[in-house]
Amino acid sequence: MKIEKNHKIGFFDIDHQFKLRVQSVARFFQDMAVFHSTGIGAGPDVLFEKGVVWFLNRLEIEFFRYPTLGEDIKITTWSRGFNGYKGFREYHIQSSLGDIARGSSVWLFFDFKRKRIAKVPAQISRLYEIEKEKWFDKEIDDWKTCGRIRPEQEMDVSLRYSDFDINGHVNNTIYLGFLETLYHKTINSNGRPIRNIKIRFSHEIGKAKESIQTGWHKTNGVYQCNIFDDSMLYADAQIIPMD
Repeated sequence: MKIEKNHKIGFFDIDHQFKLRVQSVARFFQDMAVFHSTGIGAGPDVLFEKGVVWFLNRLEIEFFRYPTLGEDIKITTWSRGFNGYKGFREYHIQSSLGDIARGSSVWLFFDFKRKRIAKVPAQISRLYEIEKEKWFDKEIDDWKTCGRIRPEQEMDVSLRYSDFDINGHVNNTIYLGFLETLYHKTINSNGRPIRNIKIRFSHEIGKAKESIQTGWHKTNGVYQCNIFDDSMLYADAQIIPMD
């Protein structure tokens, strides 16, 4: 079953050029996943009472274009099913002007009482009506990540109070903001927006942290990126600019 929601691009969704931000798209996708799960009785409050939670593990976003302030868009999501401790989800954003972005994600089911990933129980998975349609030929779960790199260029990022969510760690959507900033501050000298971005979330950034680092290394036209500090790799990613 596909879940749809309409949204008008607002001031908090755009950058200084009045265009939709990558971080905003990640937030739309996260909100839609919660909206879907809550609607079928498997929302965060229900899972919390059971001592479990979903963690976003991998995300890919492909952009066709960047809408501007005031455009009416439609965001769609659906579950592609479950395999062991993993859940697979797709996303689509469009408007009357055509396709805007598509996405694919992998979520991990985590038992926080036992502090380990766990198989998705049947009483949870059977609540979802599965749609097999997918956007990408290559599964984001099969993407070979870059791991720790030796950056050609680095950028320090100070963490703000607003970066931390109700779980006491930096929200996943903020990671996309870190990478978006890295791209536009240190890479994007010719005005090309991001066409494709992939990210693997490796570790939480806890509220005790005051700053982290980001960096990139270019290989065959692809920017391999890290979010890290001296002792930890929090995420590795890949960015491809538009032609």
